[in-house]
Amino acid sequence: AGEMHAFDSPNLAPLATVGISIKENEHLILPQARGALRVHTKMDTRLLALRLVPGFDDTILRYMIKAGAESGSLRALVLQLYGTGNAPMVKDDLIECLREARELGILVIASTQCHRGSVMMGHYATGQALERVGVVSSNDMTLEAISCKVAYLLGRGDLSIDEIGNLMTVSMRGEVTHTDALPPPPFTSAYQRASRKGRYFY
Repeated sequence: AGEMHAFDSPNLAPLATVGISIKENEHLILPQARGALRVHTKMDTRLLALRLVPGFDDTILRYMIKAGAESGSLRALVLQLYGTGNAPMVKDDLIECLREARELGILVIASTQCHRGSVMMGHYATGQALERVGVVSSNDMTLEAISCKVAYLLGRGDLSIDEIGNLMTVSMRGEVTHTDALPPPPFTSAYQRASRKGRYFY
């Protein structure tokens, strides 16, 4: 509670370091946007972030999703998962609950509880099960970046939930690393590592 990391971007090197002099990492600074500055004030904040813990009862999640869909007060659900996008276990009830959420028009986004790293949905059985029911990855975005991006995209009013889901891994202002540029997950096989380097082992 005594330390402040409010503006930390853990997956990005610092834009500058301050010592006797200021050293800027200019290669990390994005080019200035063209055109006049536009301030978007119509943000749709009907989203909920939920941190999963071992042994949680997903019954309450089902009730929240149903009530939120019926009242129109919930449009996006951000799940803070373990590691690279693993739930405590592949529970059929949880998977079915998330499938129902998607069918009710609620965007479901997977994020990680880890301070550094990225969600990699397709690499483990749990992530694959989540993908099959329509859960989308946030890659290496922080929870704050996810919330802001979703609120902006929902607030536009001209995008479907599926279109917003597709945009979650697309960098709009440098907030996310594209899936193809992410480092490989830990404990990948030699074949997977070799494939990324363009080599083949026989």
